[in-house]
Amino acid sequence: MQPVKDRNLTVEQLADDPSFIHWIEGEVDRREAARWNRWVQKNEQNRRLAIKAQQMITGFSFREPKLPRIQDEWNNIRRTIENGNRKKAEAPHSDTAKKIDVVSMLFKAAAVLAVGIIAGVSAYMYQESTQVQEEVATHTVTTEYGQTKTIKLSDGSQVILAAHSRLTYKENWLEQPTRRLSLEGEAFFAVAPQTTEVHPKLVVKTQDGTASVWGTRFTVDTFGPGTRVVLEEGEVQIDTRRKDKKVTMEPGEMATFSNSSQQIQVEKVNPRVYTSWFTNELIFDNTPFPTLINRIERTYGVKVVVRDSIILQKNLSGSVDFQSLESLTDAVAKLFKLKIERAGETLIIKQ
Repeated sequence: MQPVKDRNLTVEQLADDPSFIHWIEGEVDRREAARWNRWVQKNEQNRRLAIKAQQMITGFSFREPKLPRIQDEWNNIRRTIENGNRKKAEAPHSDTAKKIDVVSMLFKAAAVLAVGIIAGVSAYMYQESTQVQEEVATHTVTTEYGQTKTIKLSDGSQVILAAHSRLTYKENWLEQPTRRLSLEGEAFFAVAPQTTEVHPKLVVKTQDGTASVWGTRFTVDTFGPGTRVVLEEGEVQIDTRRKDKKVTMEPGEMATFSNSSQQIQVEKVNPRVYTSWFTNELIFDNTPFPTLINRIERTYGVKVVVRDSIILQKNLSGSVDFQSLESLTDAVAKLFKLKIERAGETLIIKQ
């Protein structure tokens, strides 16, 4: 879209235009941003259309301060001048002096009026800018080792943040048609379905790309060398930082991608192996033993040392208690006939 050339846009057209949406969300390049800035600054109609469309997209609302009425201000100035002239009528001034005095007062009054109008406009711009900054203030939720947190949304959706993770989102995300957040670590998402497909319900951003969701259950994990998304039900679209790389996932699939790779790897998996952690149990389905080690280390912040290399070749099946490190190690030791000892912040596993 060429915003400079479009003169008869409607609010709905702006709100549905991908370029305008990206500009509102600060996700366009400098050249595209400059084009939209010029279009908005071109006239008052464009500016008001942009504000209304922005409100539809983000939920922002601006209150315009009351600007001075120019005619009323001029009437006040005229009355002030006339009253001043009457008071000076008896003073011994020449007609020329009177004219100069009146002109001087007019210029002073005009200057005051101009400053007042500019101040009003400046107040509007400052208030609008301040309002935006307040609206888009970011919040961060973090978890410690061995801790999870649940974030409940007003529409029934929820996010469960895994241990040693960080979730960042904008303050007003509950009012936005698309909720956008950034994740470092791991989280499970249960997103309530929506009736419209105009905008995704939720977008999860990582350093490798985004996962766009309309309604689904899935996990996002950034602990590895890239980002891993496992879909339990619904639909997720993976979009890497490379514009031409997109994949729409189906239930039972795992997508792995990174900003250093040109490919999105998709494979069939048992989703419960990757989503069961928030239910206080771990489920294994022919799962490699190193996967369990990775889960223990990143959840509880301990180092796992395996004394016998043959253990690393084991594949695990079954389920174990995941409420605490002690209950987990006890269950693993009994189920897989292993000996697990703890020395400070180190777990030692052997036959």
